[in-house]
This record gives sequence, C-alpha cells and structure tokens, in this order.
Amino acid sequence: MLFLVFFRYNPTNDPDNEELGEGGESPRWQTALFVAVLTLLHGLAVIVITGILTTVAPEKLGLWANTLGIMAALLAAVQYLPQIWMTYHIKHVGSLSIPMMCMQTPGGFIFAGSLFARLGWAGWSSWGIFVLTASMQGILLYMAIYYEMEARKHTSKSLHRGQPRSHLHPNGFDDDVPVDTPDQIRDQQESDAAAETAPLLKPSNGNPNRNYNT
Repeated sequence: MLFLVFFRYNPTNDPDNEELGEGGESPRWQTALFVAVLTLLHGLAVIVITGILTTVAPEKLGLWANTLGIMAALLAAVQYLPQIWMTYHIKHVGSLSIPMMCMQTPGGFIFAGSLFARLGWAGWSSWGIFVLTASMQGILLYMAIYYEMEARKHTSKSLHRGQPRSHLHPNGFDDDVPVDTPDQIRDQQESDAAAETAPLLKPSNGNPNRNYNT
C-alpha cells in the first residue's frame, strides 16, 4: 500500500541510484497492484477452502493446516530472500529500520517458543514459520548492523586523516543534495506546464504584406 501511495508514476532518470544498478529496471506500480490483488485472492481462497473443509470434511483440517504452514514458509522465503540479496548487493541499510528489527527478531523467537510449549512438535506448521521468519530477519539485522558499523569506521578514518567528512549516510542519502520544498515543486510544475502550452511560433509585428523576394 505504501509503495502505491508514494510511487513515482512519472519515471525520472536517476543515474546515482545504486539500488537499480547498471541495466536494472525501475519498479512498476502495476507489479505492486498485481501482487496486492493476488494476495487478496489468495486470502479469500484460503477462507473459502477452510470453511468447506470445516463443514464437509473436518478430519482433513490437520492436513490443510500443515499445507498452509508449508505455503507460509515458502512465501516468507520469497519475501525475505530478495531483501537479503539486495542489502548484500548495495552494502548499506537503505530503508531498513534497525530498532524495529531489534524488537521483531527476538519477538519472533519468543512467540515461536510459546507456540512450541503449547503445541509441541505436532504443531510444527504453526511455530515453524515464526522460527523461519525470525531467522531470516536476524540475518538482515546482522547485515544492517555490520554495514552501519563499517560506514561509521570509514567516517572516523576519514576524519583522522584530515579528509572532509562525507555527507553520504549509510542509507544512501546525501546532505549536500538540496531537497525541494513543496512550494518550489509547485512552482516548477507550473513553469513546466506553461512551457508546454506556449506556442512554438510567436506572432510577428512586421508587415504581413512585405515581399521577401529579391
């Protein structure tokens, strides 16, 4: 939802965007919309199938629960593995929140432990998904802390050598790049609109009956 709200529908050339890489394709809002619709349909299908099995074949609910657990583990891998690869590729935290992951990672293991204490090994499809997601989020947390520390070490070495301090943050943002205010953005849009509607040929004040033939 946030991707669709803050998406740049007018593509702009950004040669300094390291996340895209050379020859990379920028994300499209159609992809996010397709994933959102597919997720909604998947949720509705799970609700309908669960209702049918509860009414017609309640003895199959255990098998259905295990199937949903395996499906959830696969979807969690699809969610986290690209983020792990992207973080390793760009070598900085990006938009990841280290404090948030510091709370969610141990929280996932604690919740999985509580489910294991109640369900035992028979409930592997319930607590296993939380172990998997907490483990992959722990990998992300380790990478984020490592790249954050490396960036601070690089900054301290630069200051020790007398080099000017870099304004580039570990998330890729640069303090030296000016940020346009909403008024400046509005004025620029009005200026662009005026330039697009301006006539290509201006009217001449000369004599329209003048003969230019020599």
